[in-house]
Amino acid sequence: MPATIKTGKAKRKELAFFFETEDTLEIIGKGMEEASINPSATVESVNDILGNTETTLSSYEKTTDLDPIYVEGGNKFSEWLDNLEETNAILDDAVGTFVVVKMYKTTEETKYVAWKQQAVVELTGFGGDTKGVNAPCTLHWIGERTMGTFDPSTKKFTVDGAGA
Repeated sequence: MPATIKTGKAKRKELAFFFETEDTLEIIGKGMEEASINPSATVESVNDILGNTETTLSSYEKTTDLDPIYVEGGNKFSEWLDNLEETNAILDDAVGTFVVVKMYKTTEETKYVAWKQQAVVELTGFGGDTKGVNAPCTLHWIGERTMGTFDPSTKKFTVDGAGA
């Protein structure tokens, strides 16, 4: 799947995060000024007896902080977070599925490059100020990414090679 990054600087709104529900993908980001995938690398350096240093990067733990997330009826992600708080969800009950879409990078079929991945969702607070009930969280990305495309006309994610 040859993909092309459009000319010019990519706008931040062109990197979108979606929460997967049973029947749809719901965009995340209303009211947020920043949401980034933050890599934390596992790097090891070893000095041998000859004075040489060998450095190895063996893995990344990636996280994304989402704040604010105001609890709103009809917003499936905020309702899911509210339920996590009520039930003190842990283990598999705190895992969600997300789709990340690069709207600045298109395939020949004018679909966007995207991937689906699960994340453990850590509530980092609950409550907030007079603006509303806030449920900020951190996504701890787990497992492998499933690469694919996002069709803006249908708002559907398709795994690479599916339906080809």
